[in-house]
Amino acid sequence: MRIFSPFSRNTATMTAFIWLVFTLSAFAAGEPIGEVASMEGTVIAEQSNGTIRNLDLNLPVMAHETIVTGMHSHVEIHFNDDSIYSQGPESRIALDEFVYSEDTSASKLLFKMGKGTFRYVTGQIVKTNPDAFALQTPTTTIGIRGTEIFAVITPEKEEIGNTKLSKGHTMTVGARTLGSPRTSVSVNPKTGEISKPTPVSQKTINKVIKHAPMTSLGELGVGTRSRKDLNRKIQAFKQQMDRTKGSLSGVNQPPDYAKIHRIKQQKDCRRAMENSRNKGGPYGDFGGSEGKEQQGGEQGPTDGPDGPDGPSPSGP
Repeated sequence: MRIFSPFSRNTATMTAFIWLVFTLSAFAAGEPIGEVASMEGTVIAEQSNGTIRNLDLNLPVMAHETIVTGMHSHVEIHFNDDSIYSQGPESRIALDEFVYSEDTSASKLLFKMGKGTFRYVTGQIVKTNPDAFALQTPTTTIGIRGTEIFAVITPEKEEIGNTKLSKGHTMTVGARTLGSPRTSVSVNPKTGEISKPTPVSQKTINKVIKHAPMTSLGELGVGTRSRKDLNRKIQAFKQQMDRTKGSLSGVNQPPDYAKIHRIKQQKDCRRAMENSRNKGGPYGDFGGSEGKEQQGGEQGPTDGPDGPDGPSPSGP
């Protein structure tokens, strides 16, 4: 004969209640400003009250959170203004301000990059209210007017530049202006000195893509043996293909060959990972091998079979 204890039942109810309160409090610190479009490894969101959430595919990110990636980890986030952000391993960024409003004068963005590798493709906020957009490093402020930027931040050096710059637009790093595509500057964190703009090498671009890939652009990044990460990426590419197809021009409009090509890239990447999952091995780099062109590079380093290490909550 089984005896059901009221205490056990009450304990289970209380546990569920505490879990619900904890979950709600995690979201109370800010409003959803975007969602995880792709990730690999371990990624957490820290809040000012000390609450920590584990992020995963399709989960929201909130204003005022700090996104932290672990070793061998990266995350891609799509924000509400259609901008796209990617962060490499052992990196931190504080999402201090994000307002996207029908009142364009009220829209604004301020993200503070602490350390690591970052990429950002601008969205509607830059188009409608560019002066209210800023990315900050520990040393300087980045302003952009329609571009794809990158930053690699270490205690010794900050390298900031762009991989694409729309015609007629500029990018500023402190007092420096970058008016040409594929240019960058170096910043000395100790003195604050900013170098003159110089061309970015293909090796540097490939290294940035390798560590902070964007599935939206048909990039895989570093290979992994983790089945969980392979399944995440496969699902991410399926969703990206649906997004890209949904944004294609109407029947009476000229074909958008750039998006059609992107769908093919996304499809190729998805198939590559499906093949790797079926064979039980890592996938090769797409758009990330140093010294190679942006597609079809050599196979990169891999995580162990148990997956990557998690991030440390502490940091700058």
